[in-house]
Amino acid sequence: TLLYTIKFEMSDPIEQPALKTVPTTLLRKRRQLNKEHAAKALLKKQQDKKKIGKAKAPFKRAEYFINEGYRTEMNDKRISRLKHKVVKIPESVKILFVMRIANIAGPMPQKVRKILQNLRLNEMNNAVFLQHSENVVEKIKMIEPYVTWGYPSLKSVHDLIFKYGYGDVNGSVTALSSNVIIEEKFSAQGLLCLQDVVTQVFETGPHFEKLMKFMHPFKLTPPKGGFRRVAVNFSQNGSWGNRAEKINTLIRKML
Repeated sequence: TLLYTIKFEMSDPIEQPALKTVPTTLLRKRRQLNKEHAAKALLKKQQDKKKIGKAKAPFKRAEYFINEGYRTEMNDKRISRLKHKVVKIPESVKILFVMRIANIAGPMPQKVRKILQNLRLNEMNNAVFLQHSENVVEKIKMIEPYVTWGYPSLKSVHDLIFKYGYGDVNGSVTALSSNVIIEEKFSAQGLLCLQDVVTQVFETGPHFEKLMKFMHPFKLTPPKGGFRRVAVNFSQNGSWGNRAEKINTLIRKML
């Protein structure tokens, strides 16, 4: 038997490259910079949260204030002329329908703006029912260039409430599509269905004000082709002003 002796020659071990070291002072500096960056980011985030809800006031040029003064002066003259204007409304009219149709560019007189806000006519094509009284008519006269109004019929009141009626139910805007909503909200007042609401509104019954606070302004769609000659009175073939019974024709076009 032949024996073979195999000799393994051990090769030299592979030399590993030396690891690069970072000076301790540099590591400390980096750590400090990271802390500073994190602190700045946190501060910026807190400042951004504080800015939320604080809308920046838009810059207003001198022309804006000149126009505002001019329009205020013209509006005061118009109001002074209205003192001698008598609006004849039939005694049988108990309810008025008022809708905003104009949004004149530029500044608006403060008196007009305040009345529009109080009547909840903040947006175009918003409409509300108002109980007929001398005080209400005086308010309408002051905002007349921005609205059209008249005497709604029972059918118009019915169609508006059934098709565009919305109310505040548990803090949310809800369509008045069920008699259950009325019964749960106004059963103590003897109102059990939408038809009861229509009758109460049209006749301006004792619960009229409570119903108006519950209901939201109607948001209607403009008539086909839009309003014509918005800056002209209805009596002169325009759009704004008193339409009397003809307001029902406009309501039908917008339903």
